[in-house]
Amino acid sequence: MRRLWIAAAAVWLPTGVTAGSWVLWSDRLPSRIATHWSGSGPADGFSPATGFWLGALIAGLVAGIAAVVAAAIDDRRIEDPAARVRRTATTRATLILGGSVAGAAAGMWVATAHATLTDPADPRLGWRFGLFLLGLAWGGVIRLIAGPPPRIDVPAAPPVDALDLGPTERAAFSTTLRSPLLLGVLLAATAVMLALAATVQPVLWLACPVPLIAALVSGQVRVTADRRGLRLVAGFAGITVKHIPLERIVRAEAADINPAAWGGWGYRVTPGRSALVLRGGPGLVLDLRDGRRFAVTMPDPRTPAALLNGLRSHTG
Repeated sequence: MRRLWIAAAAVWLPTGVTAGSWVLWSDRLPSRIATHWSGSGPADGFSPATGFWLGALIAGLVAGIAAVVAAAIDDRRIEDPAARVRRTATTRATLILGGSVAGAAAGMWVATAHATLTDPADPRLGWRFGLFLLGLAWGGVIRLIAGPPPRIDVPAAPPVDALDLGPTERAAFSTTLRSPLLLGVLLAATAVMLALAATVQPVLWLACPVPLIAALVSGQVRVTADRRGLRLVAGFAGITVKHIPLERIVRAEAADINPAAWGGWGYRVTPGRSALVLRGGPGLVLDLRDGRRFAVTMPDPRTPAALLNGLRSHTG
């Protein structure tokens, strides 16, 4: 889509600002510049100007390359309309993230360099922190350029028949789910927060573990369905993040999961339902006795749905 290519090109604009500002300022910048402030007071941390600039430039380059690759992949022909919509949604998310990363890196560099140039003896960040926030908001601009996500009407999946199990038969289903995109987003968020904590806002050190923990929990998940019900275990951390006993399940079905309808990506809780959404597309949906619903995205949801329905029919 033409708009996605324009959005991918726009991701590079902050990196151009980073490169151009170096051309204009490098001969006037000292070898070390202020890169850390405790609140609105004087700087209390300094870093080599060249190294700090290179870090911001590399962050922008990585974001820009990821945006171009995502747009190129989206440009490939695909016949299945539902699969194309899901792929475009992933492309838009990559472009928006890339815009925020590139913008934040450029804003952080420009703010620190300009503060040093204004008063090398006593550089103050002050209003320049807004440049970082403005750069972070560049992802919103990319979202507007990319346009609204495409939508299609996905026909409802046929009901899943219960697996026919004999009185003494036992069966189990297990699969490992991975989400490289979600894992990459969370690790990128961790890196940005670490950079901010080290340079601008030390209070962010307290929040840095949050996206890292989320990456460990949702980056890889083992899903098991058997006579005990449905269990989700975080693969990296080995922590059970969800267990639904078989007696709580009324019916299991397969459905097409739209992340926006379930609250977004990751583990989401909304009124009346919750879900682990690692991708858009097919997913296992459980109707529970308390009226709530639970969903988890996976490539082949009909197999565990049939198994759980069969096990439920045996227990009454």
